Amino acid sequence: MPALTGLRGLCALWVLVYHAWAYATPREIIFSVFGEPIRFHVFLSLGWSGVQALFVLSAFLLTIPYARANAGLSPKPRTFSYIIRRVARVFPAYYLQLFLLLCISWFVSQRLVISPSQLPHFLLMLFTPPPVGVGSPVNINGVWWTLPIELSFYLLLPLIAWLASWRWKSLLLLLCLASMIGWRYYVLSVINPDQKHLWVAQLPGSMDSFGLGMLGAVIHVQYTQVRSKSKVYSRTLLALLCATPLVLIFLGRWMAELYETYWTVSTILFSWTLIFNLAVLIVVLNCANNQFFLPRVLSNRLLFYLGTVSYGVYLWHAPIGKWLQKLTWIDQMEGYQFPRLAVAMFLLSLLAATFSWFLVEKKAIALTKRSSSKTSITPQ
Repeated sequence: MPALTGLRGLCALWVLVYHAWAYATPREIIFSVFGEPIRFHVFLSLGWSGVQALFVLSAFLLTIPYARANAGLSPKPRTFSYIIRRVARVFPAYYLQLFLLLCISWFVSQRLVISPSQLPHFLLMLFTPPPVGVGSPVNINGVWWTLPIELSFYLLLPLIAWLASWRWKSLLLLLCLASMIGWRYYVLSVINPDQKHLWVAQLPGSMDSFGLGMLGAVIHVQYTQVRSKSKVYSRTLLALLCATPLVLIFLGRWMAELYETYWTVSTILFSWTLIFNLAVLIVVLNCANNQFFLPRVLSNRLLFYLGTVSYGVYLWHAPIGKWLQKLTWIDQMEGYQFPRLAVAMFLLSLLAATFSWFLVEKKAIALTKRSSSKTSITPQ
């Protein structure tokens, strides 16, 4: 599904743009159009939700083989091969970056930024709240805190894959929403920690994203592979797609007005990401269904390549942005720093991601594919 690869690239780019805006000054960016102020920074401030979109997309793609198996269309994926592929996809690029960042910190300050006791946590991506993990590693790379959330879903999916069935679609949605609401309420009303974002987003709190992605895979398999392709299904998806811009505008205005209450037990906490993820799912289903203009736009060479190396872009953009922020031509710039910083972050992150892809990621993926092919022809 090339369009979904391009969509993944756009999501990673949105997160990059968000951090460029967060690092730059002034943050408030207002343009005047026909005398009316356009608050461009509101759109930029929502870039963190690109991570939620990546969760939806990841769950959708990973669940499709299980949804096909539950529908009797293919054998059930082998858990061992599945785990090996997931490990090979996320750990090599991360280890490469961890090694390079530790080397750079030693070269610059003659000391390591992590203690020996923390090393096992870093090797296992345990950036979960203490005492299990070490918390958010903001002193090295602030985006790493999202990695164990994705990794946790990888480990959970084979255990709950039986829910990826048309028969259990309502139960799947109910359990995912209940776990999200229950966890977020428990964190804010009982624990009330300092790093609320780190606690709230842990796997139970992000199951609205992953659950909707799983549900989308079930719907896609049901309407494109089990049944004959329905014109009603295609028209419904197209109509919903036309409504998504209005939904995103509504979400932007809602967050701009009530962002101060987001990290409290409030309606916006429990429903904002849910509504946003539904909009993302509509886009994903239209892409998977080769609907409208999306495949042509999102599968062009530039976006497809950006999606291919998007993991490296996601890993590298934050430390590169912080380094650029300290340079004179950014730090002492008058006016909006954001355009210059965003372009520099994108180009350098894309370069780093390209090296990461060809040095380790592509080779690790190829190695697991060869191993899986050998296993598949081994007599049982």
